[in-house]
Amino acid sequence: MRTGFKVTAAAAAMAMLAACGSSDEGGSGGGSAAGADGGELTPVTVNIVPFSPNAVLFLAMEKGMFEEQGLEVNLVEAASPIPVVASLVAGQAQFGFVTTPVLINSNREGTPLQCVAPIDGQVSPERDASALVAAKDSGIDSLEDLSDKTVAVVQLASINLIGARKLIEDAGATGTEFIAMPFPQMPQALADGRVDAAVITSPYVEQALDAGAVELAHPSSDLFPEGTIYCYAASNSYIEENPEVAEGFQAAMEEAITYAGEHEDEAKATLVEHLDLTEEQAQAQVIPTNYVPEINVDSIGEIQDLMLEQGSIDDTVDPADLVWQP
Repeated sequence: MRTGFKVTAAAAAMAMLAACGSSDEGGSGGGSAAGADGGELTPVTVNIVPFSPNAVLFLAMEKGMFEEQGLEVNLVEAASPIPVVASLVAGQAQFGFVTTPVLINSNREGTPLQCVAPIDGQVSPERDASALVAAKDSGIDSLEDLSDKTVAVVQLASINLIGARKLIEDAGATGTEFIAMPFPQMPQALADGRVDAAVITSPYVEQALDAGAVELAHPSSDLFPEGTIYCYAASNSYIEENPEVAEGFQAAMEEAITYAGEHEDEAKATLVEHLDLTEEQAQAQVIPTNYVPEINVDSIGEIQDLMLEQGSIDDTVDPADLVWQP
């Protein structure tokens, strides 16, 4: 199966209407508050896809790191990165979660975005918050068993699909079908037998494993150790008009990543409020990072090369153009 990763502003806008919801977790959403120096804060909306690595962003909010940079962060949730792109293009959000493939495709298709800051650092080769798992009692015990099986991924323009496809094809399996499904729906879909396997992330992967799912691989850390597979991006036009805001957002996230690496329990504790986990569940989460607060440009190029190899794209962009630096 060859699934194209074409992402256009129009398609993204349609996806946003279907999938994007809002949350007031990050602030009041209106007006301006006072900053640390007594000046007014600049309100910025950040689109997130709810998952455990957001703990670093939540920690930055709770510790006042954005306020120190003169920013008031408000959060809006989305089901996947595609509606996030639509929100950035429409000016409804200033920063948002995107995966590397979505970043690449947005730029290829004429919607220029740039990574402004990492989500949590780079992919840790020692730990991964996501996994390719098979349904309980499916008879699937290895990647080779996924021939002619159905695998759920969060979207068809996803780093999860690219990584899973690479591992599955290298294992010799053929005829695997990939379908799009939001992470929160995956544990039940596995339990019901509606899909044979899924690439699922924390905190939902723990639910699936507790229900008997079988862990097969970790596509992100297996293929892209110390890589950048996602980031907080902004549109090029917004960055050009608001470089000070972009610089402040980047500085706050870099500070938060470094702090979280030394105080991981504090970062995980933020998931109780923001992801509705119990304290025990929150502390059991895996933050899949080495806490290096830098974008790995070379890894973006490696992912793009894999997309080209798999036939999901037919031209490329310069990876260096996808990362913003002040």
